[in-house]
Amino acid sequence: MHVSSQEAPDRFWDVYSRYYDSIYALMPYRKLLWDTYQALELEPGMRILDAGCGTGNLEVFIAEKDSPAVEFDAIDFSPAMLARASRKCEGMRNVQFQRADLTSTLPFPDATFDRIVSVNVLYALPDWDHTMRELLRVLKPNGRLVLTSPTPEFRIGPLIADHFRRVRNVWGAGRKAGVVANTLLTLSTSGFGSIVLNQIINRREGDGQYRSPDLADWDGLLERHIGSAPGGFDIVPALANQNFLATAMKARMT
Repeated sequence: MHVSSQEAPDRFWDVYSRYYDSIYALMPYRKLLWDTYQALELEPGMRILDAGCGTGNLEVFIAEKDSPAVEFDAIDFSPAMLARASRKCEGMRNVQFQRADLTSTLPFPDATFDRIVSVNVLYALPDWDHTMRELLRVLKPNGRLVLTSPTPEFRIGPLIADHFRRVRNVWGAGRKAGVVANTLLTLSTSGFGSIVLNQIINRREGDGQYRSPDLADWDGLLERHIGSAPGGFDIVPALANQNFLATAMKARMT
């Protein structure tokens, strides 16, 4: 989760890092990570930028899959997020973490990455166009961009409801009981803190500090930077209809 330097004084995201991993216990969130992983269409030898890596959930998730051998550069503005991500990903030699600001010039040369991914970041950034220009600058021609962000109507309730609907499909009484127990433990401890902090995010959105893009915002942003040619970009609902997931291809330079 990456935010602008305007958020540095109150250290909000550093505090959030202590609770952010609670969302990993929710099946809809892991489904979002799966959808993101599938959309990346990874191939061996690719170099990937995770723009706003938060606590490294995507890196951990992909490491658990039979994924191609790729290299990750994972950046975030919050030192506490990066510290937690580094601990979680200790031993992953294909992941490099560094602090960087998505509201500034990124510390990479042009056309560095084969893929760029950003999970639940855009809503907290003040200038979407600047960020898109920078992401596309460091993306190779014909490279793929995968972005997700909450909808303006985002609520945690539908995620929890969808999680328990999915629990009913878990095979085996023992496994199902284990999932339920882990869910209740997470929600009663770190999950409670996450819910409280999400209320702060919602209040900041109401105050205009953050803004979650709606479908028209996504269409406008991607048309401005990708173009409206068929196959240029795609936007679909995700995360129990509480997110949008957008994929886009950078045109080959002529």
